[in-house]
Amino acid sequence: MMKFGKRKLIFYAAALLVTALLFGIAGCGAANKSAADTMIAPAAADEARYSMAEGKAAEMGYSPTAVSPAEPREEPGALSADTAVKRYIIRNAQLTLVIEDIEEAAKDIQSMVNQYGGYVASLEFYDLTQERRAGYISMRVPEHKYDEALQSLDELGKTKNKREYTDDVTLQYIDLEARIKNLEAQEIRLRELLERADTIEDILKIESELGRIRGNLEAMIAEFTFLKDRVIYSSVNINLEEKDPRTHTVVDGFGSFGERISDLLALNTNRFLKGFSNFLIVSIGSLPIILPLALAFFLFLKIVTAIREKKRKVRDQKDLHSTNTHIAGGPNQK
Repeated sequence: MMKFGKRKLIFYAAALLVTALLFGIAGCGAANKSAADTMIAPAAADEARYSMAEGKAAEMGYSPTAVSPAEPREEPGALSADTAVKRYIIRNAQLTLVIEDIEEAAKDIQSMVNQYGGYVASLEFYDLTQERRAGYISMRVPEHKYDEALQSLDELGKTKNKREYTDDVTLQYIDLEARIKNLEAQEIRLRELLERADTIEDILKIESELGRIRGNLEAMIAEFTFLKDRVIYSSVNINLEEKDPRTHTVVDGFGSFGERISDLLALNTNRFLKGFSNFLIVSIGSLPIILPLALAFFLFLKIVTAIREKKRKVRDQKDLHSTNTHIAGGPNQK
């Protein structure tokens, strides 16, 4: 009887455990379902609100562009790949251009520069030899016409000794621009303070500071203007040389024979006349010095001549006395 009671007790306990386990599983399932419903409900509400907004936008005639989930989005502070700092570069070139006629080449270069919107900074001609001339041209062309200008120069003659060089002034350009803006802002603030100043001391201090800032600002503006001009206009320096005509044509050496002789005669005649005139000018201008020297030299010659004459007379007298003595003593000696 006790054995049967123990088995019944074990059976009830097992049944109670199974029932509790079933209730636990059912509770977890209900909780999960409730959580799922809780998560789905806001999403459904958001979707409903979005649908309502989309419909309202469609009624107003606005159709928003859908963004594909695969399309990358930029971060708020990120720079795009196309964003780059603008560079400020000074471009220069120097070359020698060998041409047939220097004056025609200079006219062509000036016409080309005007066509490109530039200007000729300097122009110079000079003679290399009797048959050849040379020159120098410095031109300024807009930076975007720089390469085109060099190509046009290649068409005017033979280019040699070509050299191109650049100077990156981005940092200097940006720094000057920022400093100018800063000084302009300071000047505006000081002028506002000057209008509100009450005492003479404050007015004098503000005017002194305003003058200092204005001086610095004008100097920076001048420097910035010069730098900006060098960036906007590129410099091309050209040495012009005419071809030597003796290398491709026969030059008549006697073509100007008479002209060369007359030129040489005139040159030497002018040299002689100029030298003679200079001699007369120097001689007349030096009379205050020459006359005393000439008089002293004349007196010196007179003195020397008188001394020599006296010595000669003394010597003649001695010779005469000796001769007389010899004659007078001759018979006695016999």
